[in-house]
Amino acid sequence: MGRTILCYGCKSTFDEDILKKKNSENKCLVCGALLVSGNSSGHVESPDKNSEQAGWITWYYYKDMETGCFTLRDAPVDLKVWKDTQLIKEFKAPPRDSSGSSEKAKEILRTYISDAFVYPEKKEPVVRCPRCLGTEYTLLNKGYSLFTGFLGSGRVKRVCNYCKKEF
Repeated sequence: MGRTILCYGCKSTFDEDILKKKNSENKCLVCGALLVSGNSSGHVESPDKNSEQAGWITWYYYKDMETGCFTLRDAPVDLKVWKDTQLIKEFKAPPRDSSGSSEKAKEILRTYISDAFVYPEKKEPVVRCPRCLGTEYTLLNKGYSLFTGFLGSGRVKRVCNYCKKEF
């Protein structure tokens, strides 16, 4: 029998030989956290305080089902209160930096969900002629009218370059 391995995430213990068979020598088979090795007597070494992941916290990636918006939070929300919110991913990442930014957490989230926080380019609305659906038009001032005089003369009218319809 090999050494005893303890998972600090879920407190599960594993035999080293079983982890080697499963090709999971560094990760817990239950929760996926990093493992710390101990001897066969059950004595467990303390985790390395200088490791990069020692101060990491749990982040939560939610989707609002009503609006379709995604949110990254460093604290869980009560899903009983927020009924239209769905938890997409829970993961470990560094806390916010001194400026309050969570860019490092977003970068780590993209390793799990590649399209997280990648927004499609917004398309500008296209003005089209109602008659021929042409997109080329000329803007003209309304000017003076015999019936209305100068009323509405400050307004602008669009004239289609193809069918000459005013809209």
